[in-house]
Amino acid sequence: MTIIFALLIFISCGNDDENNNSTSETDIELVTGINIRNSEFSAPTRLGNPNVFTNNQFIAYPNPPAGALSLLASENISDVWITPANAEKIYQQSDFNSILNSDLYAESLIESNAEMEFLNLNSTNLVLNLENLTSGYYRVFTKINGTLYWDNIYIPESNFEIDDLINYWN
Repeated sequence: MTIIFALLIFISCGNDDENNNSTSETDIELVTGINIRNSEFSAPTRLGNPNVFTNNQFIAYPNPPAGALSLLASENISDVWITPANAEKIYQQSDFNSILNSDLYAESLIESNAEMEFLNLNSTNLVLNLENLTSGYYRVFTKINGTLYWDNIYIPESNFEIDDLINYWN
């Protein structure tokens, strides 16, 4: 009888996993919000709950970019990867400052997911041409002094209205 009871519990727990389609808070392809900004001097506007880890080491602007994205860092950026992502309005109450860290993703995982990569750079100020990317959400990974940081961006469609982006996240 004990074996049957234990088996039933095991099976029921297994079904819970199959029915739970939620994405992990640390999924490399997940975007839970973005910080939009017009320039390096403008304060970011927070939309959603961005799962970003910049640690005040770099800023990406404008976001959304208009064909090109500028990266400004406090120290030299050596590598940049742009990976596709999916926006989901989940984990809006999560404290990503306590969850995310520079060791979260292996560089090989970032490289294997990258649609674009810019390697062996040595600059604090970069302008990246993103015209070949299709519209959608992306994560911008940077390596600064051997440490990985990332931000989320949105590449708009041609008929883009900023209010549509704001309304999606509100």
